[in-house]
Amino acid sequence: MLLVLMLGWATLYADRTCLYPLLSVIAGDLSLSSTQAGTLTGAYFITYVAMQIPAGMAGDNWGFKRVMMIMFVIAGLGMFGLGTLGRTYSLLIFFSALSGMGAGAYFPTCYGTLFQVVSHERRALSAAIVDIGMSMGLFIGMAMSGPVYEAVGSYRLPFLLLSIPTLAMVFLVKFLLPKVERAPTPSLKDYLALFGDMDIWKINFTTFTSLYGFWVAMAWGPTFLKVERGFSLSQAGFFTGLMAITAIPAGLYWGRLSDRINRKLVALIVLAASALSLLLLTKITSMPGIIITLLVYGMLSNSAICPVMAAWLGDVVSTRHPGKMGAATGFYNCVVMSSAIFAPIISGFLRDMTDSLEPAFWAAGGLIFAGTAVVLITPLFRDPKRS
Repeated sequence: MLLVLMLGWATLYADRTCLYPLLSVIAGDLSLSSTQAGTLTGAYFITYVAMQIPAGMAGDNWGFKRVMMIMFVIAGLGMFGLGTLGRTYSLLIFFSALSGMGAGAYFPTCYGTLFQVVSHERRALSAAIVDIGMSMGLFIGMAMSGPVYEAVGSYRLPFLLLSIPTLAMVFLVKFLLPKVERAPTPSLKDYLALFGDMDIWKINFTTFTSLYGFWVAMAWGPTFLKVERGFSLSQAGFFTGLMAITAIPAGLYWGRLSDRINRKLVALIVLAASALSLLLLTKITSMPGIIITLLVYGMLSNSAICPVMAAWLGDVVSTRHPGKMGAATGFYNCVVMSSAIFAPIISGFLRDMTDSLEPAFWAAGGLIFAGTAVVLITPLFRDPKRS
């Protein structure tokens, strides 16, 4: 089960991140502003975020496996469209949004399945193992799109190539992912209680701030390295993608530590350090220093902190809202992944206003510090069976 879920993330992260090294290329080819280029990623995440809660509720009621298979078909068709028809800005927006719509069902169906199968003391570690797929896909997408473009001169080919494994995931899910027994259909009152839980909102907001910084680094990191630090396009995508490598062992370590010791303490350390790393990136100009900072930031960002925060959410839901794990994880990812809509667009706007991406990194670091403060007032939860 963990292997299939890991491969699902690897596929979807390669799909979404292969665009980032190509933003400046597409902008130049279609005469787009930085804000318009950032909107290409925003279109993906608008539909991605919009699907989170409906997909989670559908998974709770119809089965996570069935919903996951349908949405992989949609995601694959979106990537195929980008690779074959994505010759104009409007078509790129449309197919990017279609791909995001399909991918939007994965988080609630993946973690809705995972957190109903594994126990409290293994939640963060299991999530970290699954999240290895995020790092794998992130590195593949960031590292392959630049060289493929430079080899053939087409920004559409990386999308076409990645549509193949995306569609193939339908068969892996069908034959290798087990079915999870569905709970009785929750009532509207149950859902309102879930969506109104302020402790869930605190976890959501904190993770939003962390992922906002991550998507600033992912979406505009290659452009920052290329334009403001003198890296080549291939180097910029490769070294930004290296963050995914250090995130793998770090995510496993932080996840296991939070299972054994304290999710709040781990979150405080990781969030504060990640904010400092982003701020430090704007002060370093040497190539070795930049690479080291990116590697350190990878140990503190998305795949490192999300297993801790997602497991913390699982603790709350199993304690207060049993039977609604799909809706809860969809709600969580709806909020936190909205950062992927705002971060590229706001960062592009700041670049248009200042001719530099440094203010975008400063804003991201400050927001993460705000999330760190919210962690201080968020309570811990334990599985009732262990109390």
